[in-house]
Amino acid sequence: NNSPGSNYYVYSDFSHVQPEFGESHEAAPRTLPAKLNSMLSDPALSDVIAWQPHGRSWRILDRERFSTEVLPTYFEHSNYNSFIRLVNAWGFRRVPHGIDGDSHYHEVRKQTLTL
Repeated sequence: NNSPGSNYYVYSDFSHVQPEFGESHEAAPRTLPAKLNSMLSDPALSDVIAWQPHGRSWRILDRERFSTEVLPTYFEHSNYNSFIRLVNAWGFRRVPHGIDGDSHYHEVRKQTLTL
């Protein structure tokens, strides 16, 4: 049955369609969790931003490089405080002190940022 309201869904599979010149199937991540996941998965940034060994929080290791190199690439600005406000708005919380001090975590997600 292909009538409206049925559980049958027809879709087109474009996974094998080649992109036109200058196009890409890979879209830039748009949400903060997607951007964070991309940054935290990039081995070239592991000395700038990284997961804590336990995988429950992440930390910016080099604030200067993060502001001058990473933020402009992912957010089109270099304002660290603006980034932190965005992180807080998405529900991430900062660990203020201790072994994980200055790292950020989210109650819902650990080591995969798919909110």
